[in-house]
Amino acid sequence: MRNKRVLIFLLGFCSFYTQCQTKEPPKPMDTEFTITPCQITYKGKEIPLGKPIDAWVELFGPYSRNFNEHTYIWDSLGVAIFNSCITAYDTNVDKEKRKCDQLYIFFVNLDSKVGQAGKLQFAWQRKSFEFIEKDYQSIKEPMSEELKKRIIGRIEPKEKYIYPFTPYTQTVNLQGAPVKSGMSLNEVNKERSKIKGLEKMGYWDNDGDWSWDSGSTTIKTGEFREQKDHSSICPNQDYWYYITLRYSEGELEYLKVEYLSKENEK
Repeated sequence: MRNKRVLIFLLGFCSFYTQCQTKEPPKPMDTEFTITPCQITYKGKEIPLGKPIDAWVELFGPYSRNFNEHTYIWDSLGVAIFNSCITAYDTNVDKEKRKCDQLYIFFVNLDSKVGQAGKLQFAWQRKSFEFIEKDYQSIKEPMSEELKKRIIGRIEPKEKYIYPFTPYTQTVNLQGAPVKSGMSLNEVNKERSKIKGLEKMGYWDNDGDWSWDSGSTTIKTGEFREQKDHSSICPNQDYWYYITLRYSEGELEYLKVEYLSKENEK
């Protein structure tokens, strides 16, 4: 009888231990954007990275705004694309060949707390009038009407920035782990730790400050990604991409998909 009890205990313990040691498989998610190691889709259709702008319009619908030929913004969707191969000064580039596209999914915009404080990457020091006025009143008397007009006149309009008027509010399926507005880096990595084979998202050190901080998860502002080389993950494809999360003052700003074609690497 005693041996039987011991056997039952051991079997139960082994079962519990095995469950604790096994990583969860990715759970199905009801999302628009799904990012797998070799493919990115939106509502089940492949994202047209590296293809002409017409292909993006076919997928997302007409864009809301654009800057020259390199930046296109969909204000109601919370997304934008940028082509780093094209600048405002290029005149001979073939704009149909988007060999280095970047897709941005913005979780905050200029109306957010970090946006109004001038802490967003592409609008650094662009503070809202409300933020400036509150800061001013904390140390001085209320602003005069003349001063208000001068300050408002110096603030660049929102239309001149890449940030969509409406941020993205749904969950993104990033390699089987959820990413959504308001998630801290610790929360993102906690979800990733549940899935076998996923690395944590660590700081990508490219600031040139002589301090090597790559892999850190305590830095509040910067880009975070897996540290491994992605160029050989999908050997049958003539391109690869990097997935980056940008945090500003600890707030999730955007998810970036950076597409790189092997042709562009030549």
